[in-house]
Parts: sequence; C-alpha cells; structure tokens
Amino acid sequence: MVTRLSRLTAGGLLGASVVLFAATAWGAAFVTGVTAPAASDIVWFAGFLAFPLVGALIAWHRPDNPVGWFFLAVGVLQFGAAVVDGLAQHAVATDPASALGPLLVLVQNALFAVAWVTATTYPLLLYPDGRPPTPRWRWALHATTAALVVLVSSIAVTPGRISEDDPAVNPLGVPLLGPVAPAVTTGMLVVLLGLTLTATASIIVRWSRADGAGRERLAWLALAAVVVIAGIVAQPLTDAWTPGWFGAVLESLTVAAMPVATGVAILRTDLFDIAAVLDRAIVYTALTAIVVVTYLACLAATSTILAPDPSRSSALLATAVVAVSLSPVKDRLLRGVDRLLFGDRGHPYAVLTGLAERLSRIDVLEELLRTVTETLTTMLRLPQARVVPDRDVPAPPGMLAFPLVAHGRQEGTLLVGHRSGQSRFDTREQELLADLAGQIAVAIRAARLSEDLRESRERIVRAREEERLRVRRDLHDGLGPLLAAASLQIDVLADRVEDAGTAHLVAKIKALISRSVTDVRQVVHGLRPPALDDLGLAGVVREHSAALRAAGLHVRVHCPDDLAVPSAAVEVAAYRIVTEAMTNVVRHAGAASCTVTLVPEDPWLRVEVADDGVGVASPHRDGVGLASMRERADELGGTLTVTPGPGGGTLVTALLPLHGSGRI
Repeated sequence: MVTRLSRLTAGGLLGASVVLFAATAWGAAFVTGVTAPAASDIVWFAGFLAFPLVGALIAWHRPDNPVGWFFLAVGVLQFGAAVVDGLAQHAVATDPASALGPLLVLVQNALFAVAWVTATTYPLLLYPDGRPPTPRWRWALHATTAALVVLVSSIAVTPGRISEDDPAVNPLGVPLLGPVAPAVTTGMLVVLLGLTLTATASIIVRWSRADGAGRERLAWLALAAVVVIAGIVAQPLTDAWTPGWFGAVLESLTVAAMPVATGVAILRTDLFDIAAVLDRAIVYTALTAIVVVTYLACLAATSTILAPDPSRSSALLATAVVAVSLSPVKDRLLRGVDRLLFGDRGHPYAVLTGLAERLSRIDVLEELLRTVTETLTTMLRLPQARVVPDRDVPAPPGMLAFPLVAHGRQEGTLLVGHRSGQSRFDTREQELLADLAGQIAVAIRAARLSEDLRESRERIVRAREEERLRVRRDLHDGLGPLLAAASLQIDVLADRVEDAGTAHLVAKIKALISRSVTDVRQVVHGLRPPALDDLGLAGVVREHSAALRAAGLHVRVHCPDDLAVPSAAVEVAAYRIVTEAMTNVVRHAGAASCTVTLVPEDPWLRVEVADDGVGVASPHRDGVGLASMRERADELGGTLTVTPGPGGGTLVTALLPLHGSGRI
C-alpha cells in the first residue's frame, strides 16, 4: 500500500512538473501581458525536466530515498516559479495598482530560492543513500532548513522595491525593518552558499570512507561535475561563435548532468565503466580548454604581427599551431590522467621493479604480505589488495583472484579489488597482475624457506642449551661425586700403604683424580654458568652489578625477584647479553651510572641496559661484543637494538622470546 501511494505521488508530481513546464513554454500565447519565452530559453529550461524525471524514477524504485523526492520538488518549484512569474506579469499589465502582482513576484522569488537549495544542498548531503555521511552531519540539514526559512521571511518583509528590475513595491514590507532585512537576506544567501560548499565537502568525507561500490557511485557525481565545469567554461565561447540554439542545448545538458548522474548512481551503478568514462571526460575537457586557449592566443598574437589585414593569415597560422600541438598535448594528458586514476599500470616494468626492490629487503612473511598490499594499492591505485597464504580461494564479489604458484606449489592467492567505477580489469592490467602474482609467489616461497631455516636454527640452539643443562647436571650430580669419592678412598689407601713405590703410585693416582675434578668443574662451568642454577637470572645479575659497584659504577637493577625463565637457552642468552653490555659500559662508555631492566612482557623477555655515558655514534659498526650479543638474540628469534638513550648515553634493548620462536 505504501509503495502504491508513493508511486502515485511520484507520478502526480512528475505530471505537475510537465504541465507547469508546458504552461511556461507555451502559455504566454493565451494570457495577456506576458512576454513569450524565446525558443533558446525553452530549450535551456527543458534541462530542468531532468530533475522530476529522474526523481520520479528514484521515487518509483527507491521510495525510501529522499533524493528522488527532492528532485521531484525541484521540478514543481522551478516550473511553478516560472508560471508564477508569468501570472505576475499578467497581473501588473492588467491592474498595475493591484497588490497581487508584487505578491506574485515575492512568491516567485521564494520558490526560486527554495528550488536552488532543493536541487543542490539537500541532495549533496543525502547522496547517494538518502542519509548524511554520519549522524554528526545532520546539523547541516537543520541549518539549511533554518537558513532557508529566515531567507524567505526576510525577503517577504523587506520594504521598498522587490527587485532592481521591477518597480513593484513589496506590499508586505515592514518599514521598521528597512535597515535590517536586506542585510539579513544577504547574510542568509552567504550562509546557504557556505552550506552548499559544506555539502560538497561531505562528498569528500563519503569518498574517504566508502568501499569500491560506494566510490563507484560517487564517481558518477564526479563525472557530472566535470560536465558542469566543461559546460560553464565553454559557454562564453559558444555564445560568441555558435548559433543561439547550440548554447541553449549546451546549457540544458549542463543543467541535466547532475540529476542524470545521480539517477544512474542510485539505480544503475554498473551501467558503464565509470572510471574509463571519467578518465576520457577529464582528458577531453582539459584538451578542449587547451585547444581553445591556444587558438585564441595564437590568433591574437598573429593578428598583431600581421596587421593591418590579419584575418585570413592569422586564422590559418593559429589553426596550424593548434593542429601541430594537439597530438602531443593529448598524449601527455592521457598519461597524466591515467596515472592519476590508475597509478603506474602504463609502466609495468616500473611496478615490477618497484615491488621486487621492496620485497628484496624483507624475509619475514607477515611483513612481506603487508608490503605487497601497500605496494599494489599505492602503485596501481587499487582500493583493495591482499594475499591469502596457503589456500586457493575464490574471488569475492568485486575482486579478482590470481593463484600464487612457485616451483609447482600453491603458496596462496592474490586478491585485488576493482577500482571505483571499474567493472573489470583490462587485458594489460590482468597480464601485469599475473606477472606480479608470480613474483609474489616466489617471494613468499623464499620467505617461508628463510623462516623455516631460522626456526630450525632456533630449535637447534634451544635443544643445545637444554642438552648442555642436562649434561652439566649429570656431570655435577653423577661424575663429580664419583670422583670425590674416589679421591677420599685414595686418601684412605695412602694412609695404609707403607711401601715407597706403592705410595708414589697412589700419589700419582690422587693427582690424576684431582686434575679430573678440575677439568670436570671447568667443563660444567663452560656448559652453563653455575650461578644461574644457584641464584637464578635475577640473582646473578644483581651479583654482577654488585661487583661493578666496587669498580666505581653505580648500577640500578629493575627486575622481579620471582623472575622465572622457562627456557634454559633464553636464560643463558639474557645473562650473556646483560654481562657483556655492562662490561661495555665499564670499558667504553665513561658512564657514572647504569640501569639494568629485566621485565617479562609475554611473549617476550625485555632486557635493557642504559647508561649516562658518551653515547653511541650514528651510524656505528658493531664490535665483537655487540656482534656476539646480536647473534645470541637473533639465533633465538629475538632482536637487539643499540640506540642513543632518551636522556643521553646508550640504550641496549633485547627482546627474547620466553616460550618459543619470536617470529611468526
């Protein structure tokens, strides 16, 4: 029932607009005192029929979208104002003393003002879905309505002549408001103009937030803007060089551009490849302007040079200059606009080398995928580009899928989205994207192999440290006590031996056992610092700090007392990095104080050593100590950085994975 009523209402408003237009165009013949419009004026005025026609289509198919109803209102208001203008002329001609004529002029002015706002500000704020870009933009709708009401009211009460071209005096004018009302009218016109510009800015906000389909709709409005600008620029030239009907047709098309583009965007977005249409429209609009300006400039210059009879020669020379310069200018414009809309698709080698250069510096898969997305969206102006690793997935709507195959293995799928207004990629773009997919597949394969190698090395290092810990415990708890027991038994045997030769042999055996105990102790210490087992990581760092305080360095340690590191490899690496960094502070920094921080930040163990010394040069080369620390962090999948401290000095920061590989 609601849809039926909406369609009947839309049909009625459209019919009213057509009747009012017919009355405007041909009604003067039936009413006395009305000046009949010229044929060119009727052609120009017919362009406004696009508003109610498009509005009726939108209201018929999308009755909940207020843009259609605003366009229908434009037709009634615009043509109604024209009819009221004719009635005002008739009233003035038949009864000059009557107040009806001036009242009708006031109504005409008010209808024109409302029609302007209804055709521009409201639709721009609500385009294309009938809602503001965000709820915060509703203030613009309310402000437009309020300013329009104030404008119409101020026009109605302004005393004196209604307009400079009309001698009629406003019968509703209030003399007391004489100094105020005109200023209010002017102010409201400025406010409404500002609100129209604000509505235009809302389109930019929508563009920044829209997806592919949304931007395709907005591109239709951009095409309409290009047509309007081209029409405005060309109008003075057509008025001077073409018949009157041609300029009227051009004006009519300019007026119809916005409602037609709006209707297509709302009802049939995929009617054309809007990106290609917009590309050519911009190029040929700019080319036409350049040709006209070049021709006029050459004509003016040659007319001056060839005076006093320049007409024929000037025109021929100007035409020759334009003809010679037209082709290269067109080519440059095409390349420039194509680059603006489609990026570097016309330079496939630059895209391939650019992507290869960026990928050559990356060996981490997650960063590689992010780089691919950034490169494709930047260099090819693509709204979406992403890599789905390990799977062959179908392309979602509005996207194209390219399989990533390297060495006969499926590494994933490259998904790229169509640009705004683009229904498909052309052949050269598909070939370029296929080449890029092959390059990306090889890079993903190399990154995975690199990560596999790194993870394998990390597992080996962790297994080595765990095995060292086991061997150390076995030596300490097994072989050590056995040797100690053997030494005690040799001592007992030495007390009971009386023969000198036998006593000498026993002494040699005891010396061998003592030497073995010493060797085992050195082996145990080399496998893993004993203090780590006795004091833990926090205790051994504090013990080392106390030793450095004795050397004159003030050391502060920030570390939880119950710090537990589940991995023996990480515990040893943290200990070695801290001790080496503190040793570097003593040897090279010339610092008075040093701060050591060990904090678990799951899944990392953060190790920091900061000093207030001379700092580190930038850039700097790693010495043996720094290289050793960096290698210990890297072989566990962690990182180590050496930077200037925030308050001077040097800051060494290591991130070590607490549980497993630090890289994904």
